[in-house]
Amino acid sequence: MIDIHVHLADARCISPGFVAGIADSIGDDDRVRRTVRLYLSDRNGKRLLSQMDTYGITKSVLLIADFGPALGEPPMSIEEVHQHHAAVTAASGGRLAFFAGFDPARGPEALALVKRWTAEPGCEGVKLYPPCGFELDDERLLPLWRHCNDHGVPVLTHSGPSLPGLGTSRRYPHSLEGIVRRFPDLRVALAHGMVWDLEGTVRLLLAHPANLYADISSFHQLSGPGLHLLLEGCAKVPDQVLFGSDAPLFDLSGSLRAKIEEMRDHLTPAQQDGLFETNARRFLYGTSA
Repeated sequence: MIDIHVHLADARCISPGFVAGIADSIGDDDRVRRTVRLYLSDRNGKRLLSQMDTYGITKSVLLIADFGPALGEPPMSIEEVHQHHAAVTAASGGRLAFFAGFDPARGPEALALVKRWTAEPGCEGVKLYPPCGFELDDERLLPLWRHCNDHGVPVLTHSGPSLPGLGTSRRYPHSLEGIVRRFPDLRVALAHGMVWDLEGTVRLLLAHPANLYADISSFHQLSGPGLHLLLEGCAKVPDQVLFGSDAPLFDLSGSLRAKIEEMRDHLTPAQQDGLFETNARRFLYGTSA
């Protein structure tokens, strides 16, 4: 299994504004905030690797979301965050990779950072978080799209709702349509797409089968009927759906094993293979080999 959507649970790498927002969404008291901060202490990824062993996940992709300009810089600089992810990835024996973070508010520095890191071993793509204040067809992103198109670099972008303090007016992910027409070799995945907007996401995937993927992260929140609707959607685009847990935001604990087994029970062997591995390989590398 490949988990296309995880984050390193290290508070030094995460904007304090984002940590506070997550804590507030759980419960507005000091105990919750202390618990969240305590949980964000997996600095070397050992807890994540142990969880991967438990659930049969052979590879996970650490996503760097650059919340700094919008929500405040974390204790580490954006360059240090990338250096730390590279070190954790290198120490994992090939079990971890990471995606560089990009926010156009940083100006030319953001593209330079992406170009430098995506040329390094272990960095296999780019992560975007448009609720921070940009659209996917923003002119400031055009050099990024051109770089990723020309060099075969996959991009994973947030889709769906975000923290209340961030922008709510949005066209993403539908603003991708003009981008993939302009850059036909792009491979872009919609994070949470199969959960937060199943019908809209399926329509997008069907319209752009060579370019677009979507992950199922946040599936932990779905009840039985909701999970069945998700799986029906996956069956409509079996070559474009990706497994993602969003750990540690939705921790690899509790009913995860039961939900994975329930998904397997409702998918054909070929659909299982696609969801849990081969689609991710095609998204990451342009091939399922």
